[in-house]
Amino acid sequence: MTFDDAAGNQPPTAGASRTPRALLLAFNHKPHEKVVALAERLLDEGARLDVVVLSDTNWADLAGRPNVRLFTLGAAEKRHPLLRTERIVVTSGPRRVARGLSRLAGGGTASGLSRRQERLSRAFHKRVFMKAYSNVRPLVLSRLADKRLSELDLERDPVDLIVASDALSITLGWRLARRFPNVVATTSLDPPPLAQLTAAA
Repeated sequence: MTFDDAAGNQPPTAGASRTPRALLLAFNHKPHEKVVALAERLLDEGARLDVVVLSDTNWADLAGRPNVRLFTLGAAEKRHPLLRTERIVVTSGPRRVARGLSRLAGGGTASGLSRRQERLSRAFHKRVFMKAYSNVRPLVLSRLADKRLSELDLERDPVDLIVASDALSITLGWRLARRFPNVVATTSLDPPPLAQLTAAA
């Protein structure tokens, strides 16, 4: 479920009592059980909960619940110029070359050449590219999220709590904390109760 799909999670109208709102940043593909437990706790406290994730695949248990919106970045990351360039240079480009050479060579030589090309491409992707990309990935994800912040509507409907739950999400959490200095932002998976935060606001 995306922000556009979500029901029952609209900004409060004038004169209505305000429901606490929390933003959970969870970029690990499989969320840790403590992260899921925090999401459950925030919902039990009556929060409207927005969860920014790479993929909603492992969030099915929460996706259908009222007051939960999932915001995915995985597809946007795959379209990022860095990853698209790597796919062209390391995978699709060499594959086309290997196929062309295979057609010329024919027979068993063709399949052997293709297998070697695939093996080398996978090895380069895992051992070279991903190791280098991991150093800039938090910044890439932060900037991708930054482009979509209008959908979060944090200016008109501010959050009471921002939790960066893993190493990949800390950069985005830090940027949001700088942009919204009056919001409690933390990496702790045991933040203060929302009632305590809203009472102190």
